[in-house]
Amino acid sequence: MIVEGGQGWVQLTSSIYLRVKTRYDIPHTVQISIKPIGKNRLKIITLYNHKGGVSKTTSTFNLASYLAGDGCKVLMVDADPQCNLTEIALAKTIETLDGKDEKSSSGKLSELPGTSILDALNQRIRGDVPFIDLDKVKTVCVSNNLYLLRGAVDLSSVEDDLAEAHVQRLAMRTNLMRTYVSIGDFLTRIADREEYDYIFVDVGPSSGALTRAFFLVCDAFFIPVAPDRFNVQAIGTLSAILDRWMHEHSLIYKQYQELGMPVRPGNPAFLGAIVQAFKLYAGRAKPGYRLWMGRLPKQIQSSLRPVMKKYSKTQELYLPGTGKTTAVDIPDFGQLAPLMQDVGKAVFNVSQEDTARITDSGKPWAGNNWTTAQERMRKYKEKFSTLANIIYSID
Repeated sequence: MIVEGGQGWVQLTSSIYLRVKTRYDIPHTVQISIKPIGKNRLKIITLYNHKGGVSKTTSTFNLASYLAGDGCKVLMVDADPQCNLTEIALAKTIETLDGKDEKSSSGKLSELPGTSILDALNQRIRGDVPFIDLDKVKTVCVSNNLYLLRGAVDLSSVEDDLAEAHVQRLAMRTNLMRTYVSIGDFLTRIADREEYDYIFVDVGPSSGALTRAFFLVCDAFFIPVAPDRFNVQAIGTLSAILDRWMHEHSLIYKQYQELGMPVRPGNPAFLGAIVQAFKLYAGRAKPGYRLWMGRLPKQIQSSLRPVMKKYSKTQELYLPGTGKTTAVDIPDFGQLAPLMQDVGKAVFNVSQEDTARITDSGKPWAGNNWTTAQERMRKYKEKFSTLANIIYSID
């Protein structure tokens, strides 16, 4: 096989893809990695914590962007009524539409492109169809290989319906059973049709029916966390929430399968904690943060690990094993955080020209400012590369 400058995935067998990446300046240097394809290829992943303020959405966007840039086809689903993921992903589009609306005398807001997750779910919840019609769902292409099913600020309007389907899940009422399995069935089918490698679901910082419904359709999850007292304490309550959710789902899983319902397993694997929102001093986390970064693994080991082991009947669900429970630690983005949200790019894809948007002079960063920013962005990209490799390693 001859590989020219560039990168991509080459199919070797019916179940193996070989990732080929070459250097343009060194034609004979080839970097490779392997990922599975076929039935088990799709992975639905979420970054979940019922505690807010942990950079959940920005990390979801950055990780999805990294995988897309690495040759994977990725769909992001904004299942948080706050719609922060949609705001980042469609930043440029929203800026254009806001400019048009400002000049309009109608007072109406322009509609965002694509279908919202609420529009999709309402086919089943408000309509009479047994399953969501994929032909009525249109995702938005954010960038090469990266797509979005946008959010809706009134998504919580279906929370009561999802709660009822959950409470009545043992009643075996066909209508409610179809609602109960609708999210997982929809995401699986759209992934098959559009050939997505990964789906990232951005859920809200809650423990309500909406978040539960989306969490239970996932294959795996990271826990984004800040290194402070209350985040470490919250691991205990989070573990109890996940234990309850997985137990309640397990009561109907086999019955739904026997009835031919497209039910998801409902036992996502834990991939590790993503420690964020901390500042550095002399290249290290400040002492106050290091204290809680040290205590976090112990709390995860004592609270979450027993829960995941409890449901590891057919496969291991606590994937950090005996190693590090922290998948990666990502220092505060500083000025790059509002900038990436403003331009709708991953933090490591911000250009020098983009920086002009946040300077008083309107001129881009230059000299040492830009050189330092480039080095920081390189390190951030390495962090998300680490997370991507964890995802690639999922069996």
